[in-house]
Amino acid sequence: MNVPNAARTVVAADPIRERRALAAERRIGAAAHLLDDLVVVPGTKSRIGLDPLIGLVPFLGDAITAVMAAWIIIESTRFGIPAVVIVRMLMNAAVDFAIGLIPFVGDLVDFGFKGNRRNLELFHRHALDPDADTTGSTALVVGVLLVFVGIIWLIVVGLSKLLSTVVG
Repeated sequence: MNVPNAARTVVAADPIRERRALAAERRIGAAAHLLDDLVVVPGTKSRIGLDPLIGLVPFLGDAITAVMAAWIIIESTRFGIPAVVIVRMLMNAAVDFAIGLIPFVGDLVDFGFKGNRRNLELFHRHALDPDADTTGSTALVVGVLLVFVGIIWLIVVGLSKLLSTVVG
């Protein structure tokens, strides 16, 4: 698990919640490690997990890793993590899944985009401290939503121009 011990200095008000969160963090960390960081690539400092290897099997491999990512997110929701952070975790999983569907390119992207590790870091930041700052997650979610709204607007405007040209 790649969460530094110095970051564990947050003390939960409830020791039972803290024990549960740390146990969940170990489970999530084990899954993230398995999928994203299992072995060191020889001659580099980079790590690789099973995600890009399983992803070589078209669709089925990506579906299996998406189920694991969904489990990490479901496990995270049990700790009252803010909704915007859960949405960010869903976005990480969706990007990992969607790009993973592209043969070979998706597998190459899996080497660099470690969605499960990112979700582990979000879990760690928010599980013991429900009041942790969510500004970064909010900005990312709002930014992505604005981009999608802009794309839809451009499509509607383009289609209306096309129809006005064709219909007259």
